Amino acid sequence: MISTAMMTKRSGFLLMAMGLLAGLVMATMFGGGSTANAGSHTGFEEVRTNGVEQNFTTGTSREKTMVWFYGSGFTPGENSTILVTDSNGVLTDITIPAGKQKDGGGTVYPLVANEHGAWATMWTIGRFTRKGVGGEGIFTVLIVDDNFETVATAPLALCNNVDRPAIVAGVAAVEAVAAVEAVAAVAAAPAIEAALGVAAADAVAAVAAVEAVAAVAAVAAVAAVEEVPGDVPSFCAN
Repeated sequence: MISTAMMTKRSGFLLMAMGLLAGLVMATMFGGGSTANAGSHTGFEEVRTNGVEQNFTTGTSREKTMVWFYGSGFTPGENSTILVTDSNGVLTDITIPAGKQKDGGGTVYPLVANEHGAWATMWTIGRFTRKGVGGEGIFTVLIVDDNFETVATAPLALCNNVDRPAIVAGVAAVEAVAAVEAVAAVAAAPAIEAALGVAAADAVAAVAAVEAVAAVAAVAAVAAVEEVPGDVPSFCAN
């Protein structure tokens, strides 16, 4: 009787231990928490902006353009960092706010996904336009986790849309003036011949000289576009 009772008690303890162990295993496999660990991704992360092309006035002390980033599909509680490449090829963290908003940086820090796996933040370009810092171009914005593992990407084009239209307009004006001068010179050829008594060939040569000067002016005006600071991509020059 005593032996049977002890065996029953031992069996009970053994079954209890096995139950606790099974519970721990299940909790490890299926349990959740309020904060996501780095590397625990959903595979559905997506990031969008309020526009792929953003104004970037090269060389200014502070750019007022504000770029919104919207993230979705992230693990709730997951922390994210936004990185963009500067003109030196170095990744820059644009998540951290600057001392003053006009100086640049993000507006939400730390950038943590809410219970729906979403987040939003605004980047003021600010001092990123200073010489030797940022530059024109189209870039791949990286969204990384705490282990600096890339979770999502988004395209971003930075274009000098303030200065370039004025330069292009100036080129067009110079070209128009050059064209008018050339037409006027051709029309004036007979008058030049009559007034100066020179041969027609000399008059034509004078016209050619005027056209050459006009062409040089047009070329110089076009070259002014190429002097805009930064490596100007074709999509920005359009």
